Amino acid sequence: MIQIICGEKGTGKTKEMLQRANDLASSANGTIVYLDKSGQHIYELNNQVRLINVTEYPVCTYDGFIGFVSGLLSGNHDIECVFIDSLIKIANLSADNIKTAIETLENLSADVQFICSVSLNENALDSNLKEKILVSC
Repeated sequence: MIQIICGEKGTGKTKEMLQRANDLASSANGTIVYLDKSGQHIYELNNQVRLINVTEYPVCTYDGFIGFVSGLLSGNHDIECVFIDSLIKIANLSADNIKTAIETLENLSADVQFICSVSLNENALDSNLKEKILVSC
């Protein structure tokens, strides 16, 4: 399952993501992973949440990002939820190919929940993605 937290830049998406990751960590049976574009939120996350700074790895394209996530999931079968903060930046997307990225993640998510933040207004998202919106900031 994939859920989206959307809103313009500076509307509190990251704060919402951090809160949800920390809330889930207290009741999770498996691993919670938080993919970010920096390590600055390490002290804001529960120590049971694994923060991964994606920029420390050679992920330069959308295909590279999907490979990175696939490798992460294949190496850890106990991952329960993956938070992806700033999906557009981390996955090197444009507004035009967000739908494709979400659909690809959906195919990977058989046993894993994905919660992604997207720096776009709800109205800018494809109509098929609106049912996946968890929070619109």
